[in-house]
Amino acid sequence: MRPINRLRYSIILMIVMVMALGTVTYAWISLSTINNIEGLSLSATTGDELEISIDGINYASRLNTEELQDLFGDVKLIDVTSRDGIYFELGGLRDVGEAIANQDYLSFDLYFRTVEAEHYVYLINNVSDQVSYDISASGTYVVSNGMTWVNRTGFMNGPLTTDYIEPGTEDRYYASDTIRMSFIELVDETNALDHRADVQLNQWIFDPSGDEMRGYGKSYGAYSYFIQVTHHYMDIPTESPDVVYHLTEPDPTNPYVTYDTNSLLTTLQASDEVDDEGRVYYKGKVRINVWVEGWDADTFDAVDSDRVKIQLQFKSTRFMDDAQ
Repeated sequence: MRPINRLRYSIILMIVMVMALGTVTYAWISLSTINNIEGLSLSATTGDELEISIDGINYASRLNTEELQDLFGDVKLIDVTSRDGIYFELGGLRDVGEAIANQDYLSFDLYFRTVEAEHYVYLINNVSDQVSYDISASGTYVVSNGMTWVNRTGFMNGPLTTDYIEPGTEDRYYASDTIRMSFIELVDETNALDHRADVQLNQWIFDPSGDEMRGYGKSYGAYSYFIQVTHHYMDIPTESPDVVYHLTEPDPTNPYVTYDTNSLLTTLQASDEVDDEGRVYYKGKVRINVWVEGWDADTFDAVDSDRVKIQLQFKSTRFMDDAQ
């Protein structure tokens, strides 16, 4: 949602780490977006329990940088919008048109496999409100450096009617508040035994800011500023996407168990493949989309040059009933 400039970022993507706790596996993806192209890199390390692949063929505990150079190429994010995390259009406050994957937003597939009993892979542990741009931590987070900006006209920043920003006010605005991610479970075409129908697959949108009051299609914030600057009225969307603001938390007394599917990424399916010890591989596939939501209340022109870091933490568990 941009009254003046297109929001552009190049992508540096790194899958950095997985550590094991028994057969409970963690994996981190770190994503840095900046306003100048500085290349693309990715590395991954995993424990023996969970392996990751970008092509569904070559699984490894480490993915080298060279493997991703051709996969992403030159990605420059602009503000786009999506109601389902699958289909994307340019906007909100720009001419409507088709958004192109890995040009306007980031999209990539990850394959998971394990021979262990933990077949449910979750995104967990959102610590976005506990970390800063210069300090990393364990967990899932989206943080940014922030940009100082002086607004040239007054606007209603909301959500309260008293939250009016006077013209010429200097403040700091964060691109991290505008980021959305969707996780789309797919049938694994490399698994001959995965015959699930689309209705059996999981899909959801995540707003890591956790701030529903500054979410999709608000009349205040960036929309109010746009109206004041351009004097051009646009209808606010009447339907909002179904968004997850709080991730699944494992049982604190049993790290192998979760009690809900709020942030379930994929349920690994038995395959006809086995490891060197004859153990069956359970496999899954997830498409991850990352974008700047144009209808977010914080998608101001000010965040054009901000720097954002994203880290995702995955965990494979059993569901409660399977742990009995």
